[in-house]
Amino acid sequence: MKKTPVHLVKIAFGWVVCAAPGVMAQEFVVTWFTIDGGGGMFSTGGGYSLGGTIAQPDAGTMSGSRFAVSGGFWPGADNGCVGTERVAKTTCKDRNGANQLKVILAGGLEGDTFTVTLTDDSSSSGTVNRRGKGKAKFNNRPPADSGDATASWGCGASDAKSYSCP
Repeated sequence: MKKTPVHLVKIAFGWVVCAAPGVMAQEFVVTWFTIDGGGGMFSTGGGYSLGGTIAQPDAGTMSGSRFAVSGGFWPGADNGCVGTERVAKTTCKDRNGANQLKVILAGGLEGDTFTVTLTDDSSSSGTVNRRGKGKAKFNNRPPADSGDATASWGCGASDAKSYSCP
């Protein structure tokens, strides 16, 4: 029986050790491209779905849940806003003799920052969570306090909603 030379075994082992990290370090990537000329498609797999029609005007951002897809020339060069950022709800309730105002934000992208400013210039800042939501709390609001809660996101979007405390 012929034996394999030790130096060949060492070379093969070294190749496997060097190649393994590259195989394990793969990332999820969607490359940018455009195709013009008609047709359509809808693709699903692994719990995700993506639909589109070729040759339609596709500039802008489409979103759902916590995902967003931007289309057009150089879509990544925009300001990062989804276009659905909004103040979803304002509630002011008596909590143990002191009013607490909660401002709930929705429609943002995970990781984007926001600041909520009230009519009296009180403000609270935070970060949008993985569900696209954010929350700002203002404690010890005076009785019968009312005004506007204006939210500004780091991407440049803004929205406002009125509030009223008991």
